[in-house]
Amino acid sequence: MVNVIFSKFRNLVDKIKGGKDGILAFDLGSYSIKIAEIQIEKGNPILTKFIQGRTYKNVIVNGIINDPQYLLINIKNIFENLGSFFKIGNISLPYDLVIFDFFKTSHIPTEEEIRAKINEEIPYKIEDINYSYYIIPKKDFYQIFYIVAKKDIIEQYETLLKELACEPNNIDADFINLHNLAEFFYAERPKAIIDWGYSKIKVLFCDSEFPIYSRELYNLGFKNLKKNIIKELKVDSEMAENLIINPKRGAYYNQLKDIYLNYIKEALSEIDYTIKFVIDKFKISIEIIFLVGGGARIPKICDIAKDILKIETTVFNIENKIKVSNNIDPEYLKIINTQGAIAIATGLREFI
Repeated sequence: MVNVIFSKFRNLVDKIKGGKDGILAFDLGSYSIKIAEIQIEKGNPILTKFIQGRTYKNVIVNGIINDPQYLLINIKNIFENLGSFFKIGNISLPYDLVIFDFFKTSHIPTEEEIRAKINEEIPYKIEDINYSYYIIPKKDFYQIFYIVAKKDIIEQYETLLKELACEPNNIDADFINLHNLAEFFYAERPKAIIDWGYSKIKVLFCDSEFPIYSRELYNLGFKNLKKNIIKELKVDSEMAENLIINPKRGAYYNQLKDIYLNYIKEALSEIDYTIKFVIDKFKISIEIIFLVGGGARIPKICDIAKDILKIETTVFNIENKIKVSNNIDPEYLKIINTQGAIAIATGLREFI
């Protein structure tokens, strides 16, 4: 498990295991907000509640909170329906807000050397950022992977939690939490995670133990599919969104099927190119792909991806690894396992 904590207290005290009985996990996206409630019984996590709702338009853009007060109202409205009494929160920072890169050295560098190298490579002043890193030994050199986030961004998210009456427990990068969840399911083997979202597709690659590369594919999220549907079917924006959610709807199905397939093939073709690039660059094999996000809800998408990418493709099934409350509808778990994966990973990070 990779432990990279983006808080102003880098040596974070483990508050959950110190007697608290539950945690709230937040995934705040430009399109939707997800909140998971994880309850702890005898040291074991249980998913007790989950909720998602639409993000108000332009409140969050590429991870940046444009209107904190409007976002606070947005979350409170969703939070009220969750009905949770827990007051400790974890939150994932979207990949847009972090820098993830690496450099090589012939020796194990000191903290001062790592700090100096990061200072050379980032577009910010070193005093304005928080950073974490991990070192991977290779045959003739060492790879130092580092993750950077601006302090003011971290503080903005931390303040948001406090205004929700939640004590910040952990603020971490979403892809670190997803890596840990994938490792929990598949052990320490090379893998990829495709986060198929509304505005973009993010692809994370991991070797046997650590994240090593990530790429964002703009104009390939569901927003692009929506534009194609509006253009080809001559429907309005609301109808296009309804058709994305329910592609088998009425008289549009035959035309929509072709639009969907063209979109899927375009996206998977770019993902396939990225996979081949990473395999060549890092000399690893990819043994399994996990799909998360709205794209993981496309009918038969795992089978389609496996056929095109020639790699085993699946979604998370958290009910196979942790207890899920009987109050959660088994059908709703399909949404939680895909669109809710980041929130679940964020809440489980102390326990996996």
